[in-house]
Amino acid sequence: MSPSPPLPDELSSDALSARAADCARDLRRTAACYPELFDTGEFADTPGQVANMMVYGTPRHDPGVLRSPSRLALWIFPLDAAIDRDATQRSQVRAIVEECKDVIAGDDPRTPLGRLLAHIRDDLAHAPAFGQLGPLWRTEVAAMLDAMAREWDWKAAARQTAAVPTVKEYLGNAANFGSTCVGVSRLISTGEPEATREHLPAIIDAANATQRVMRLVNDLRTFKRDRQWEDLNARMLGLDEHALRELIAEERRACDRVLDRLAQSCPGVAEDLRRQMMITWGFYFDGGDFWTV
Repeated sequence: MSPSPPLPDELSSDALSARAADCARDLRRTAACYPELFDTGEFADTPGQVANMMVYGTPRHDPGVLRSPSRLALWIFPLDAAIDRDATQRSQVRAIVEECKDVIAGDDPRTPLGRLLAHIRDDLAHAPAFGQLGPLWRTEVAAMLDAMAREWDWKAAARQTAAVPTVKEYLGNAANFGSTCVGVSRLISTGEPEATREHLPAIIDAANATQRVMRLVNDLRTFKRDRQWEDLNARMLGLDEHALRELIAEERRACDRVLDRLAQSCPGVAEDLRRQMMITWGFYFDGGDFWTV
């Protein structure tokens, strides 16, 4: 994979550490406002981890403009817990997905999960770019919700019949990882000038390519926890660790080609996506995990 461009001198390690600390404080304040979602030990370290991912992964942006995408990234964790682990009936999954889709469409929330999403929506709506990119944001958040619900269905079917999706189907459902919708939030909040109507399809293709890589790298790290929680993981679909590493390498090479093409027209966005992927790569390969278990 091509190396990321060097950082300018003003973005030294100390400067980025200070930015990450500012971002983490905002996320901790946000979490404190929603104790129903975050008042558990499993999310104790998540604000700091998300802040590091956002700031070090997109160092050309100030923490202020990363506030909404960082909060969305934080919100995904209680959403994932509500669907992936807490929901025991399909009707519960449907209720969560329907409320969240109603909220992104502009309706009033009914639950703490919906209220935090509405807060993020309203914050993003103040950005000038929301007029152009708001429909895309709603599409990508809805895609993540549908992907989470689809994985719940797969797990329910596996408990009944031992049937599991194919690796291709599983990787095609990588929107449940959530990084593309967070990336669109970043385009909105930063007013990204490269995110023109002409370039958006290529940007989303590249975001989805990095999302697939991050989905698989996550699975490589979290296999033991996923097995304990009866969660789906690429390792449970007929891939041993060696085969999964080969698939990751294949997806990473394909992603690198997509990012190289995008860099010709959108160098800033391509840099953000590449850095975000590599920060995530390093986090998981260094033994990190967003869940405290």
